[in-house]
Amino acid sequence: MAKFCIHCGKKLEDGEVCACQANTQTQVASDNIGTDMLEAFKGMFARPVDTIKTYSDGKHFPLALILTGIFAFVTALFTCSLFKAAADVTVSSFGSISMYAMTSSYVDIPYLKIFFIALVITIIFVFLYTGLLFLVNSIMFKGDKDYKKVFAMYGVNTIIASVALLVSAIFMFIHLVLGLTVLALGMILNVVYLFKGIEYLGVKNQNRHGYIYLITTIFYAIVLFVIMLILS
Repeated sequence: MAKFCIHCGKKLEDGEVCACQANTQTQVASDNIGTDMLEAFKGMFARPVDTIKTYSDGKHFPLALILTGIFAFVTALFTCSLFKAAADVTVSSFGSISMYAMTSSYVDIPYLKIFFIALVITIIFVFLYTGLLFLVNSIMFKGDKDYKKVFAMYGVNTIIASVALLVSAIFMFIHLVLGLTVLALGMILNVVYLFKGIEYLGVKNQNRHGYIYLITTIFYAIVLFVIMLILS
């Protein structure tokens, strides 16, 4: 006797399991991530502390991965914009308009290469920093031992940095210093919220939160210095 799926009516062979519900669950999960992303973006500007608390959870790890990807993409765009602005300043420093027009044709910036390198480096450095934050928080200060939770907290905080980088890249077309000023203000705000997010990583003693951030940042700087030495 033929069997049919009770959900979609598809005819099934003996022992076959219909995949329609699995597809439905995947679609629902995808819709939830889209909704969460929209809410996270709005929340980080309307109610940042509540938003950080809500999305600093391991179940939001997939969302954090997407936000990190957006952050890396925007960082790569900003890097290209920075190179362009720096090249314009350098060329224009020759003085006259005719000299600028004559020399600008020789400025060949490999934007695609710069974009790809910045993209990869940003992703690597995000995982490096969150890994160090996890180790310092969980091992040294006996905090939460779920790396996904640490990454989720960092991921939602990248929203501020992503917006700051994007706005800064746009303002650089007006003036380099103006763009860098916007970036500095955005990054200060990002650091404040990142520090606030450490409160939700399981260390109850608030007196230690500053040390968690400080030690993680110091370790991160040391690692970056060693990497630079190796590459040089």
